[in-house]
Amino acid sequence: MDDEVEELDHVTRCPSCNTRQAHEILKEKQLKNDAGVDYLLRCEGCSNIHTVIFRSKKPVLVKFTLSDGADSIPYEIEVDDDEIFVLGDEFEANDLLWRITRLETDGDAKPRVLEAGKVKRVWATRIDLARIKRTFSDGDISFSDTIEVEPEKMFSCGTIVKHRGETWRIRALHSGTARTLTGKMEARNIRRIFLHRPPTPEEIAERKKLERGNWKGQDFPGREEHQAKWHGDNDG
Repeated sequence: MDDEVEELDHVTRCPSCNTRQAHEILKEKQLKNDAGVDYLLRCEGCSNIHTVIFRSKKPVLVKFTLSDGADSIPYEIEVDDDEIFVLGDEFEANDLLWRITRLETDGDAKPRVLEAGKVKRVWATRIDLARIKRTFSDGDISFSDTIEVEPEKMFSCGTIVKHRGETWRIRALHSGTARTLTGKMEARNIRRIFLHRPPTPEEIAERKKLERGNWKGQDFPGREEHQAKWHGDNDG
């Protein structure tokens, strides 16, 4: 029964008048092995006599698998058998924060909600720390590593990053389903960061010279003769 009898004034809902009323306890029956108590009550509002049944909650040992990066940690907790587990729920264990990602039960069912008494195993992933893979590319050479950061940390395309004493620029952020070359993203949503070596000052200067074009200072065949003729015409 959902409504409990409050110890001080024995208040519970009466099924006859459908209101919460003080009740007189006429009879109390304690079940064996602390399994529960049956109460025979009289409603002080309408004098209806009815029974309220209380059953003690049974402890259940629930097995967990906690995923912390590449590590899988076995874990067990004892809960009441009517405890409800829900996909996406967050909880603390081993002083860390976790989120339920899968509820395992008998058969092939993939429930989103499950009572503790029916749970075979709860799978959860650590969420108080984000692990992000990074890929560094310099021409034909590339290598990868993994960083650990706060889930709320923000990354932006174009940001300069120092790694092993060298300078890199974030070229793209990938969430696993979409990629951005110009935006920003929270660490919790990033699957991989792509980084390239930024151009050297010499490369930047060469690029600017090319962008200026032939008639705005770029070297081209006959440039010196053209400049000498242009200066001579102006001097005359």
